[in-house]
Amino acid sequence: MLLRPGVTVVVLAASVAVAGGAGAANQSVMALQSPNRFQPATVTIDQGEKVTWTNGGGVHNVQFEDGFEEPMVPSASSWTVERTFTTPGSFNYLCRQHGSSMSGTVNVLPAGGPAPPPADSPPPGGNPPEGSPPGGDPPAGGDPTGAPAPSLPLFKVTLKVSDATPLAGKRLRLFGVVQPARDGRKVQIQKRARNGRFLTIATARLRDAGAAKSAFSVRLRASGDAVFRARVAGDDERGTGLSKTRKVDVHRPRGA
Repeated sequence: MLLRPGVTVVVLAASVAVAGGAGAANQSVMALQSPNRFQPATVTIDQGEKVTWTNGGGVHNVQFEDGFEEPMVPSASSWTVERTFTTPGSFNYLCRQHGSSMSGTVNVLPAGGPAPPPADSPPPGGNPPEGSPPGGDPPAGGDPTGAPAPSLPLFKVTLKVSDATPLAGKRLRLFGVVQPARDGRKVQIQKRARNGRFLTIATARLRDAGAAKSAFSVRLRASGDAVFRARVAGDDERGTGLSKTRKVDVHRPRGA
């Protein structure tokens, strides 16, 4: 029995929809502009699979709450970013250039198990407890079963500012030390956004400051009042370390 051409088209479309709806496969996301967005904004993969982001236009990057960020500076180039997810959960990310107005989520299904509940987000305006990783994004490379990772000693991170009340447009220095020493590792300077989350605005490499500690220094231009902190991502020996926050009150010259 021959099927009419219209019937054949309907059957094929339904088959494609079922296959795409499963969601558990390597996924691709485009970073777009007008409006600035990730398309699709939410993807679902299986544990151990990857997501690939491609810049389709505009100045963008991909920044997760656990410190993963590529490109390190938002760029208009035709960049491609890949990340493999080995831990089940819901992982939120955004474009540093556009903040929470351009965000997305990666849902990672556990192997052979039900979908995990969404990760908790930090309360608006809140500051995660010192020494704990921001947000609900488990570190990459964790236990594939989803079991809690063993407790690791934390990095001790201190942060100071050269001028807490600078004039607008002046440059100020943010500096500090990290213990124990981790020369060559990256430290992130983060600024609190209006929604309470901290976004990475600059990075620096830790340099030798003696056998027990490493030092860092970053120069920024004062553009407005801000709250900063320094963050060092954990490794196999140490958990993530956060400094205490430092507030900067920027003043305008008289007559400006």
